[in-house]
Order: sequence, then structure tokens, then C-alpha cells
Amino acid sequence: MRKFLLKLLPCALFSILITVVLPVVIDPYNVFHYKNIRDNGVEPNKNYVKMRYILDNPDRFNAYLFGSSRVGGIDVDRMKGLHCYNMTYSVGVPLEHLNNLETFLQNGIVPRMVLIGIDDLACFVNPELHKNDLLRTPPPESNGIIETITFLLKYFNPKVLISVPIILSHTRDEQNYREQFYTNGGRLRNSTVSLKKYNWDKAVPAWGYQYDNRTEEAITEIQKIIDLCNAHNIRLLIFTNPMHVLTYQKSVENGYLDFLHRLSDITEYYNFSSINDVTTNNNYYHETSHYKIPVGDMIIDRIFDNGIDEPLQAQGFGYYVTKNNRDAFFALLNTQINKGNSHAF
Repeated sequence: MRKFLLKLLPCALFSILITVVLPVVIDPYNVFHYKNIRDNGVEPNKNYVKMRYILDNPDRFNAYLFGSSRVGGIDVDRMKGLHCYNMTYSVGVPLEHLNNLETFLQNGIVPRMVLIGIDDLACFVNPELHKNDLLRTPPPESNGIIETITFLLKYFNPKVLISVPIILSHTRDEQNYREQFYTNGGRLRNSTVSLKKYNWDKAVPAWGYQYDNRTEEAITEIQKIIDLCNAHNIRLLIFTNPMHVLTYQKSVENGYLDFLHRLSDITEYYNFSSINDVTTNNNYYHETSHYKIPVGDMIIDRIFDNGIDEPLQAQGFGYYVTKNNRDAFFALLNTQINKGNSHAF
């Protein structure tokens, strides 16, 4: 028996190495290194990393900006009178923001203000898809040992070894990378991290094969966020991300305006999604999904400084939608679509 066990020992040690030790050491998604995040060339699970950071620093911020990676183009340091943290994470959707906010409140974190940037992802992406996606697996809703272990067990996975070539070939920018997470959570103006140059000659809408219309579910989730903020006297501001015209038109074809109309049933919001001089200008975008920091500045100026650019507002950019003016607003959007203005320059 002893000899048999000795023969099994190398196999057992190798198995532990592959399924436990290496995944923790390599840790491409930084779930084991959230306190000292590493720039390894692989996008981390930002939802988990940021939630852990905030729970460990509950008094550092008094406002939070929720949204998908698109709100990463917003410089939250420009929000006057607030110390805001950008919770931007990949394909973030309302149900995940709701769960994050509930976790904050359960841990005594009651922000002064919550901002949420939404767009087509909110009504077309099913959050259930994220549960088996290591990049986007939502964090446990409590800090209990069992819940945390259950979450981390997903990352004891030999599949993470395929990230080794990416990690070894990546040029690191540790200081700026860490500042993104531990200063304000968003992309910094002085960051030297560069994005790949997009070939605009081959531009296509940012659209996923898995998208499906879930407007009613999304509206229900947003209503719960509204109710939660009202119950805790949290000021809530909702705005739509200015989608590139190609992505915007694809979304409208699949029911995005229906979602916006339903949203106007339950709340007022700032709209930046339309066919306008910003969303049709490629210079304002990294590609057809993410806008650049100057666009984020326009959003902040409109929301916080009432910086109304009348020509842009007449095109739907910065339009504050209420039940009283929504008929005129949707008439504007429908007129734009019917004109078939799809040219981006």
C-alpha cells in the first residue's frame, strides 16, 4: 500500500501544481492579486477586483460610476464636489450594478451619489452568460468564507495556462496600470498604455452574436436600483453612453429605442446616444465600441456644469429626457434614423 501511495505521489503533486499552484501564481485575471494588481497583458476581472478594493476601503469614495467598459472614457476626477470611483468593468449590465450596490449597502457603504452609464448592452446582454466567463464572473454577494471559496475555485483551472504566452510577451506599465485601479478606477489621462489602432476602413458595429432583447428584465433591474437609491437617500443619475453611429444604428434595428422609451417610463435621464456630430466622428472613438476621454469630458460638462451645447443637444447629444419632452425626443431620433444618415467621418 505504501509503495502504491508513493507511486501516486508524483501524480498528485503534479496535479496540485497544474490545478492550484500555477493558476494562483499566473493568475491572469488578478483575482488572487487584487491588492497588488499586475499589468500582465490580460484584462482582469475588474468587477471582482474593484469590489474587493472598495470593500477594503469603504470610506475612500463618496460616489460611484457604474457601467460597462465604455464608461472607462470618463474622467471621474472632473466631477466637482465628489470623490468618485469608476466601477467600469467589461460588459457591465444593470443586474450586476444592482448586486454591487446591494453589497455596498450590506457592508455599510452608503454613497452620496451613484451614476450609471447604460447603452445597448443593458438591454441585449444576458448577465447569466457571465457566470461561466472567468473575465466577467460576478463577485460573491457577501464576504463569507464559503462564498469567497466557491468563487475562487472557478479560477483553479488549468485553462489559465494558455495565457502564459500573452503574459511573457507583454510590455508592462505597472505604475500607471495600478493607478487606474487604486486612484479612481478609470483610464488615466497620463497613462502610457496604448490601444491598438483601429482600421476604420473595415469598421463594423460592435455587436455580439449572443445578444438578445431583454428590455423588460433590464427595466425591472434598473427600477430596483432606483428604489434602492430612494430608500437610502442616494442621488442617482442615469445617462446613455454615446455609441458610435454604426453600433447605434445596429442597436436601433434590434429595439434599442424601445428600451429607451421604457426607461423614460421609470426615470429621467441624460441621453447622448443619437446620430450627432460626436457619434459620427471617428476621431472621438477608439473603435466602434469605446469613446475617448474628450467625449467623457463632454458628458461630465453637461451633467455637472449644465454645459449645454445647443447644436449638439438639438441632435440628441446631452438631451435631458423627461416624460414631458420625450415625445419630441423620440420624434427626433426616429427622424434621424429615417433619414438613413449612416456616414461616419
